[in-house]
This record gives sequence, structure tokens and C-alpha cells, in this order.
Amino acid sequence: MIKLVIFDFDGTVADTKAAYYNSIMKRLNPMGFSRKRIDEAIDLGLNLGETLKKFIPSRIYRWWIRRKIMRDVLKEVNEMRKCHDVGHIHDIHTRKVLVSNSLSELVLPVLKHLKIKKYFHEVYCADDFDDKTEFIIKYLKNNKIKPEECFYVGDRVADIKLAKKIGMHHIIISGKCAWNSRKELLKAKPEFIVPDLIDVGRIIRHFRD
Repeated sequence: MIKLVIFDFDGTVADTKAAYYNSIMKRLNPMGFSRKRIDEAIDLGLNLGETLKKFIPSRIYRWWIRRKIMRDVLKEVNEMRKCHDVGHIHDIHTRKVLVSNSLSELVLPVLKHLKIKKYFHEVYCADDFDDKTEFIIKYLKNNKIKPEECFYVGDRVADIKLAKKIGMHHIIISGKCAWNSRKELLKAKPEFIVPDLIDVGRIIRHFRD
């Protein structure tokens, strides 16, 4: 029986990829870092602070660059769009939690702008934890939920690795918002890969029934 569905945010619920990529490139490329190296670091699926550690050793300078990037991204909030079929999350009649590596200063305004915060019972952001995997493990333990009673829904290779490490079922969305290509996602051998969120409910209903 499935008791919980955990959703990623960036690229799964909201189309934030362009805003992040453009700003990170804008800030790091002039510092001499190649587009390829920046792409590889972003694709690791770490939060922004951890991603910047790959490039900037100084904690203070890293904090300053992160603030600049977040200011750039926040300017795009009202231009961000829902990923395709997000409305079908409302039709999934299981406890739903959003866990994002993005800061709440971005996630909450976007959820409000898109009018979809009501779809989730709880929302957790990078402000709430240092490591997403460890946070989910602790959350499941505190709520007495076994990993096999949970689905993780994401859009990156990093999401596949996270779900496999914890032992959760997982569904990966390979739509236009996804941060990794379908080819990259398939190479990581996800349990389920679907083009849109409408298929998530169908899969979960099958497990629940």
C-alpha cells in the first residue's frame, strides 16, 4: 500500500530550468568556468549552495554569488509556468509532500503564483535541511512510513539515484521541463519513466489497489 508521494519541485512541478541555468551561466562563465563544467555540476542535482562549492572555495564569496543568482531567478517568478499536467496532482488521493533543493524564497512565491500549494500537505525547502536524501530518510522514519510504501516523483538522474538509495518506488518525468534528457534518464534505469504527470496517478492507483 502506498502511503506517501514525495514530489521534487524544479523541473517536476514548475518550469524553473531556464531561469536557473541562465543566471548560473551568467555568474560563473565570466569567472572562466566552461559551459560544459557548469552543466555537469548543475546536473548533479545538488542545492545551489552545494553546486557553487564546486567552483568557489570562499564561503563569503559563494554566499554573495548565490544571492545574485537568487535575485536573478526571483525576477522570473511571475514568468514561470507549471509543468505539463500538474493539475493532475490534485487527483492523487494519497498524502503528498513537496521536497525541494530550492530555497523557500523561490518555491513559496512560485507555488502561490501558480496556485498549486494546496495540492501538497507539506512543503519543505533547502532552508529545512542540508542533505535531501538524509532529510527524506528521517521524515519516513519519524512518520513510520517504510520506503516501499512511498513513491518519489522527479525529473533528474539525481532523483533516480536518491530514490534507489532510500529504497523508494520512483516515477521520473521526462517532459519538456525535465532537467535531464530522456536518454540520460533511461541510462540511469528508472523504475518508471513517463512523459507527463497525468501518468503518475495511474501508476500509484495500480499500486494502491
